[in-house]
Amino acid sequence: MAVTTFAAIDVGSHETSLRIYEVSKKFGIRELDYVHHTARLGYETYSTKHISYHSIDKLCTILNGFKEKMKEYGISDYMIASTSALREADNNLIVLDQVRQRTGFRIKILSNSEQRYLCYKSIAFKENSFHRLIQKGTLLVDVGGGSMQLSLFDKNNLICTQNILLGSLRIQEFLQDMQKHTDNYQNLVYEYISNDLHTFSELYLKDHKIKNIIAVGNQLRTFVKYLTVHNFGHLQPTDSKGKKKDSVSRQEYDEFYEAISSQHPEDLAKELNTSVDQASLLLPTAMIYHNIFEETGAEQMWLSGITLCEGMAADFAERKERISPAHSFLEDIIHTARSTAARYDYSRNHCEYVENAALKIFDAVKRQQNMTKHDRLLLQIAVILHNCGSFINLNEVGENSYKIIMSTELIGISHKERMIVATAVRYLRDYFPEYSELQDGFDKEDYVRIAKLNAILRLADAMDRSHKQKFTAITTSLRRQTLTITGSTLYDITLEQGIFRNHSDFFEEVFGIQPILKQKKTMTPKHTDSTKAKNGGNHE
Repeated sequence: MAVTTFAAIDVGSHETSLRIYEVSKKFGIRELDYVHHTARLGYETYSTKHISYHSIDKLCTILNGFKEKMKEYGISDYMIASTSALREADNNLIVLDQVRQRTGFRIKILSNSEQRYLCYKSIAFKENSFHRLIQKGTLLVDVGGGSMQLSLFDKNNLICTQNILLGSLRIQEFLQDMQKHTDNYQNLVYEYISNDLHTFSELYLKDHKIKNIIAVGNQLRTFVKYLTVHNFGHLQPTDSKGKKKDSVSRQEYDEFYEAISSQHPEDLAKELNTSVDQASLLLPTAMIYHNIFEETGAEQMWLSGITLCEGMAADFAERKERISPAHSFLEDIIHTARSTAARYDYSRNHCEYVENAALKIFDAVKRQQNMTKHDRLLLQIAVILHNCGSFINLNEVGENSYKIIMSTELIGISHKERMIVATAVRYLRDYFPEYSELQDGFDKEDYVRIAKLNAILRLADAMDRSHKQKFTAITTSLRRQTLTITGSTLYDITLEQGIFRNHSDFFEEVFGIQPILKQKKTMTPKHTDSTKAKNGGNHE
């Protein structure tokens, strides 16, 4: 049986941690070792946007220690990642270079969507109850040091996800000076976080009944430790059958919250045998979940204990060992795109029609062009969102669609991939720019990828320029360097043919394939209905 040892390093806001895993098809993912050290990068980033040399030096010392630990296990497969602590630092390129020079490690700064996707993937690997919970309204809440992610699942689908800059460390850093001027710090924190959470609830939760909260994130370790020590709810180590419990009810959480609100960080640190810094983050974290209980009316909160390191291990297991998670997030990505488009009152019939045509064109050329399943996914997202900008301004649909996509979290694709989708949509009807106009954001391979997605989208959109869905039974045929697209219709397609020809030159330039649109004159369902109407319907 093949077993691989894998190391995951998380350069976090409050601490840097190393987790070593054993990965195999038979036993899945099993943690072997865990080491962590305090490195308060987030305190500097969230207050000054700058990481000092002292902190860089300390980080390199920690990482070199981790390097020795990895040698003990003979590890060659690893991933080292950071999130908001480095992502928001103005000197993050300097930090990355110093770490590479002094340790040999290349830190990957994850976009927010990449970070959350890794954590969700880990939950789908580890939690057998995840699939069951998300059948009913479930809010997955990932509270980190710098921000929190709220993701709504219902009927087994990811409905929406939103990042809010309310992390426990950021809250503490922002409010520490004000704390000196108030006798009620708890109320100060509550006022600071409540508005954003209430706004999220009003925008996204009003049509959904939330039954469960799933709590994840690195901030949970101290949180769970306190609950367990005090035997709150079902967090005793095991139940009567020896099975580990991991949930609290709303009433049980309220009791915990009342107990913790009256304690000072110094007392908590002593009681939990942890640092004062770590204990001081407990109240902001607890208050966030308390506020979420109030906003949602949820009945139960599940504490998953999932970390970013476990997400990295899950991603490695899926790629290297071909171990599939119990829950597939592919449909979640598409469902989230559709939900986003619906918020902007998109033309559903038009988008579904163009999606069908675009995917058939893609499937016809993918093998010759070496295009991947992930390219197909990006095209599908682009089609779904290509027309949402019309909600803002009919004269600048592409530009406004671009801005909407760039402002929307799409869990499961990276920030760069979101830029690729947005750019493919941006130039749907305008000229496609030269590489020199886009090279600041993309390399040459990205540029060609965008051009291919854009060229397919242009042809598919041209086939329904009138928004009347004139063609049925669309088929494609690629022979040598000619792509024939045939649609059945008796409608006048002069408009569609004209716009299709206008875009065919660009498609041929990008793919080296000449596209031809052919009309097959057969009675379409729509045409049949209209004929019946004109003739007064059926006569028996």
